[in-house]
Amino acid sequence: MNLQIITAPLIGGLIGLITNSLAIKMLFRPYKEIKIAGIHIPFTPGLIPKEKARIAHAIAQVIASYILDQDTILVALASDKIKEAYERKYDEYIYLWKSSEMTIGQILNKYQMNESVNNMEKRISDSISNYLIEQCKEEELARKLIIFAFSSFKDNINPLVYKMGKKALNSAQEAMIIQVDALIMEHGKEYIEQYLDQTYVKGLDYPIAEVILNMEQHYPNLKNLLWEKYLELIQNKFGKFLSTLNVQQIIENKINDYDLKELENMIMEISRKELNALVWLGGLLGVIMGFINLLF
Repeated sequence: MNLQIITAPLIGGLIGLITNSLAIKMLFRPYKEIKIAGIHIPFTPGLIPKEKARIAHAIAQVIASYILDQDTILVALASDKIKEAYERKYDEYIYLWKSSEMTIGQILNKYQMNESVNNMEKRISDSISNYLIEQCKEEELARKLIIFAFSSFKDNINPLVYKMGKKALNSAQEAMIIQVDALIMEHGKEYIEQYLDQTYVKGLDYPIAEVILNMEQHYPNLKNLLWEKYLELIQNKFGKFLSTLNVQQIIENKINDYDLKELENMIMEISRKELNALVWLGGLLGVIMGFINLLF
């Protein structure tokens, strides 16, 4: 029996297995360039470590352009699954709060929202007070009020007495306008903020169940209205945010930040079955080439 019939395919298959296995290893190893006596050793570092930056850029470009593009993200955020989850949570919380005896303050405390809501109230209070003071200034509210008050006073006194004191009344009117205007500018913001803060504190003691009932009476379509506002928000605001967010650069930086060993483990975990198939395919081709070599 000619042993070559057995040994040639076996050796060919073994060579195929070893070469393909080595080729896969050389995709990642070695991680760094190797030099001996200052001479660069070919095929070091491995292909992926050597081309890591280029590969990261290419992967990030494909993902940002075709997988996680702005339209895809916006469609996902407005999907039926998201809407179903929103409606389920909305109904769940509305039912829970309608049967609750807790106040608004207690609800905020339960969900640890006190600080964020308090900060929001302060910002809103500050914005409203600034706006009202500015409007008072632009509309000359002090002047209009004093003139209206003096006009009513004039209509209710004897005309002869008014004529006798007209000059003094006019002087008093201008002085009062200046004084009231100064008081508004100096203390108006403080008074408005105090009123808004007091109203907010009183509101915290309001039962959440009554709030929900009042809300349903005044806004029976609130669930759909909030969903429409959400869609409007992601289209107008989040869309602009995504256009300024460099998704490609974020993905590229993330890939470049991976340790080479971690990146190797990740790729091997994803494509282990396919890479093993390549190794065995190399062995099969080696066996076939061994048989062909015997024929010639």
